[in-house]
Amino acid sequence: MNFLQLCQRVRLECGISGTGPTTVVSQTGEMGRIVTWTNEAWKDVQTAHRDWGWMRSTASFTTVAGTGEYTLGSGSGTVGVTAANFGMWVPESSRNYLTATGTSDEVFMYDISYEAWRNNYQYGALRTATSRPIQVAVSPAKALCLGPIPVVGYTVTRDYFSAPVDLSLDADTPTAPAQFHMIIVYGAMMSYGAYEGAPEVYQRGETGFTKLMRRMTTDRIPPPTWGGALA
Repeated sequence: MNFLQLCQRVRLECGISGTGPTTVVSQTGEMGRIVTWTNEAWKDVQTAHRDWGWMRSTASFTTVAGTGEYTLGSGSGTVGVTAANFGMWVPESSRNYLTATGTSDEVFMYDISYEAWRNNYQYGALRTATSRPIQVAVSPAKALCLGPIPVVGYTVTRDYFSAPVDLSLDADTPTAPAQFHMIIVYGAMMSYGAYEGAPEVYQRGETGFTKLMRRMTTDRIPPPTWGGALA
């Protein structure tokens, strides 16, 4: 369902008489509240977990010789993901290849702490020592810090989870799997029920929301991983 269809379903499920909304744009009054509650329910779903499977993407950028730190952004010397679209990095998902050679040259990179990166690659003569990067750290500002400092152009990729996004236009469609779109309707029903003092609507929304959230969490959250045995 797109944004308009979700809002129309919310009106239907809440038992609001009449028809509509005919658009989500510039609505006021009761229809305006439905539009707002539907968008808020979508954002609640996205923020329930930071690592929903459908929010995972891959960033790719080319290194600049002699530059070790790559900030959030979309230009040269950045990771190719803007701060507005970025949620968090996926651990242990970095790799690189010599851009001039191509993916046949690709190797994995290993995560280290930001403190280890500073101590190993940002101290004395190490600041200007360049080679192929094999390690990566995430700075406090979420920049990617490569070590050793790249000697030439390497194409680096790393997975990330995107930030929550709004629904704003009629045709906007949630990126969550279609079979779970009713969870947005149920979330908006709870807002309507609380606002209108309609406990039966709130209860129906809460029951549906809880049931679908449980199913979606099982289906769309990565399973936990476990470290190796302690020495």
